[in-house]
Amino acid sequence: MAGFDKDAFWLKILSLYHEAKENNYVLKLDEERVRELKSLYIDLYIPMEELGHYDDEKIMKKLMTAVVSVYKVDKDTMGNAGEIVQLVNTVNYDGRNMYIRFAKISPVKMRRLELGRTRQQVAERMGYSVAAVRNCEVSFCDLSRQPETLVRKLAKALECEPEVFMQ
Repeated sequence: MAGFDKDAFWLKILSLYHEAKENNYVLKLDEERVRELKSLYIDLYIPMEELGHYDDEKIMKKLMTAVVSVYKVDKDTMGNAGEIVQLVNTVNYDGRNMYIRFAKISPVKMRRLELGRTRQQVAERMGYSVAAVRNCEVSFCDLSRQPETLVRKLAKALECEPEVFMQ
């Protein structure tokens, strides 16, 4: 029986984000990639003994609902309820191709989510406050106007080059 593992599905959708970013946050999945995503969905969410109860149209509707429902609770510290990070805005399927419109997330926040780190962990690695990390994650934050030391420490804490944040 398949388990219910949102993290595996989250990681799959997250892996598509960078490709979509290059195309104004919209990604077109061809039939082969739709089949791959559908297969992952079935493995994770539909028990094999119930698979016969679903026709292809019903599975695609459930898949699209799952894609648009993928979120991550992003907690700052222990005891903080955190915020919900919605990765996908809309999903459309034309019978052959799937079109996924992703939410625009700052490069700093996206990198932190990819690594599975909290703001607290990044702040500790940088030697800065959680508020400083949060401020760098806001989509309108222009890191080119921030102190070079802060940007270098942020990049080191997130295991990447500072240029990644300037795109």
